[in-house]
Amino acid sequence: MFGVETDIQYADLNNRRRDGGFYSLSPAATAVGPSVVFVDPAGNRGVDWFGTVRGRVGYAFDRFMVYGTGGFAYGGGGESDGLAYGRSNETRVGYAVGGGVEYALPTTSFLNFFGTNAVTLKVEGLYVDLERDSRKSGGSVFAYDTSTNTPYLASGLKRLDDTQFAVVRAGLNYKFGTY
Repeated sequence: MFGVETDIQYADLNNRRRDGGFYSLSPAATAVGPSVVFVDPAGNRGVDWFGTVRGRVGYAFDRFMVYGTGGFAYGGGGESDGLAYGRSNETRVGYAVGGGVEYALPTTSFLNFFGTNAVTLKVEGLYVDLERDSRKSGGSVFAYDTSTNTPYLASGLKRLDDTQFAVVRAGLNYKFGTY
């Protein structure tokens, strides 16, 4: 069996963001020791919705089908800076891979309200990776030395944004056309 499927759904996901590789501190610090604490006011970066367009390849026996799937993924969300600058929205792209199992309901099943072999139940798992972004940004974070209580402004930081997540879902499907 082979085919193509697409989906889109709401999500409320916040992803991790790692900041590091600071290139300069103002006023200049002689050394960044263990007493220097960095505070990133950039807040959250998340996914509010995502979708996929995937191919499916599987093997069917009796009423069961086992399949693998993979293809294009896209998602949208925003980044809140945690300050007065507000929220920016963006769309990211990447890939999705996974697999699942599908079962064609008998025509006498109470879930098969159409009374045909075109009604199936499925359970699938997907791994979604949306655009790994590593860039040197012009953004700034704040730092202070806890031993001397000296504030700093760290600029020219390197930021790594990862948006990766797993989805497990179940579905009741109706297959249009010939079965």
